[in-house]
Amino acid sequence: MKTELWVEMKERIMVIIFLLGVFFINTLQAMEKTDVTPLFKVLVLTERGGQHSGFTDAALAWLKDFARENRFEVTEINNTSKINEAFLAEFKVFIQLDFPPYTWSDESKKAFERYIEEGRGGWVGFHHATLLGNFDGYPMWDWFSDFMGGIRFKNYIAPTASGKVELEQHSHPVMKGVSKSFTLPHDEWYTFDRSPRRNVRVLAHVDESSYEPASNIKMGDHPVVWVNERMKARNVYFLMGHHADLLKNKDFTTMFGNAVLWAAGPAKWFPRFKVLAFYNPHVETAHREFARDAMDFLHKATYGEGFICDTTSNWNKVNDATLRNYQLVISLNDLPAHTREQRMAFQRYMENGGGWMGFHSANFNMEGFDWQWFVDFIGGSVFHRNNWPPQPAKLVVDDPAHPVVKGMPSSYISPANEWYQWKPSPRERKNVKVLLTLSPENYPIGLKDIIPDGDLPVVWTNTDYRMIYLNMGHGDRIFCDPTQNYLFFNALRWIISTNKKGNPFQ
Repeated sequence: MKTELWVEMKERIMVIIFLLGVFFINTLQAMEKTDVTPLFKVLVLTERGGQHSGFTDAALAWLKDFARENRFEVTEINNTSKINEAFLAEFKVFIQLDFPPYTWSDESKKAFERYIEEGRGGWVGFHHATLLGNFDGYPMWDWFSDFMGGIRFKNYIAPTASGKVELEQHSHPVMKGVSKSFTLPHDEWYTFDRSPRRNVRVLAHVDESSYEPASNIKMGDHPVVWVNERMKARNVYFLMGHHADLLKNKDFTTMFGNAVLWAAGPAKWFPRFKVLAFYNPHVETAHREFARDAMDFLHKATYGEGFICDTTSNWNKVNDATLRNYQLVISLNDLPAHTREQRMAFQRYMENGGGWMGFHSANFNMEGFDWQWFVDFIGGSVFHRNNWPPQPAKLVVDDPAHPVVKGMPSSYISPANEWYQWKPSPRERKNVKVLLTLSPENYPIGLKDIIPDGDLPVVWTNTDYRMIYLNMGHGDRIFCDPTQNYLFFNALRWIISTNKKGNPFQ
């Protein structure tokens, strides 16, 4: 009897074990099916063939293993023919694996620019992605040069060399778990016409004295890993990417993996607005001094990352593709455009709601000036005369209720300046609103060149546009007065706040 009971119990136990086993297997299979669903998709644009093919093959093999471990899907393309906004919308990360910044179609360029500027996804670039210049009959992609820090390719170490990489930003997510310094083999160590450091955040540089074999092809300041925080997309560029042996280096693969996962994160914080300030380094000394002080003033105003202010002396940036990225253009010491193409681009920018802030010589136009649109834009007036030498002057507020002068005293003494007088006075135009005027109490003003009388508006706006002109801008004393600095802040804030696309301060 006991034997029969034992046999029956044993059979039941076996059935239970079998059922538990089936349940466990089914559960594992269900989990496996869930796990294979990718968390995100990565697009890899590769350059196949040529001297970088070994690196590309090794990088793709490593990336596919890394993708399996981290549950993302990899799609490779070898040219830009598929790239448009709809195609890029499928991918959380765009890896430019040694593919150069030329041979792109206009449509693919535009789609990529929006992908980066609007933070539609993240970007990781390697090595050949900064072959910026005129190559194979293609002109340089200016937007991409700016994206990479305003650089242009200059040279490289053709026989390759090993070099020691030194971290600068140890706490950045891309550098998590990476050694403070490490040596990478067989790279070309591209050099550029300038360091990108001024326009990007450098995460690491190469110690050029560590090259083995030694090389005279150097930059001095030689960043090799950097991010451009002026773009909404998370992005990181690695100058390295020539030889397959890089994928045998733990620090390199750690950076690579970190970069992909970080770039897949949400779009980074973005500033309230972006400003582009133009300055001419070839004008008279006093106007260069003003531009220098103005750029310092604007730079300090960006502290705390409330807005971004880019500065440039390259008037070729007065084009549709560049200007559309900025809510305000500032002309510090020269006209806002020079060539016919630049003038048309600036006019389109303003007529489509762009903002402009011009100082002093930004409105220097003589009788017979051949840009009539600008003459009308600025108030229908041309230069008449000026005082000399520069001297302080009493300025009177015209409309205390206007946001630009609200809260200011009814008059104040402005620091020494060369005051321009215009003919006819812009005040005569119905669409011009004068906000500050040189007080008649100043007359006669000047010792060598004298303004004896007449209406002399100092600050005004053309109410048909989002613009303001300020007569100040000569010498190194313009920013020494707190009342005047208050005026400048008010003017900048007012232009930005009147953007039809929305007030970023609200």
